[in-house]
Amino acid sequence: MYTAFGGRDETALRRLLAPDVEWIQCAGFPGGAHRRGVESVLEGVLHGNNARWQDFRVEHDEFVVAGATVVVIGSYSGTHAETRKTMRAVFTHVYEVEDGQVRRFRQFCDTWPMVQAMSPA
Repeated sequence: MYTAFGGRDETALRRLLAPDVEWIQCAGFPGGAHRRGVESVLEGVLHGNNARWQDFRVEHDEFVVAGATVVVIGSYSGTHAETRKTMRAVFTHVYEVEDGQVRRFRQFCDTWPMVQAMSPA
């Protein structure tokens, strides 16, 4: 999943995401929303992050698997496209997987570093 997002591989993402995937980003995340469906995730998440951030990266530090639930701890980094300020924000992702596809995604993130990078002051 992270390789597909990082490589902007929409074909792989379409295989990995359930057609009716529920994608929940935390309040305060730039462009964040509660999305449903692959097209909404591709447009809002993949294309949205790449438009807002240059060199947007996701680093995963730890995976915890409990049955059909996968928890990933890591961080985002990048340079804001307008302000040119850099950020690094920690996150936790919670995936619910069924038949090899993500059915539900929940994001928990410290968005303050992102907000600071987006601020012109």
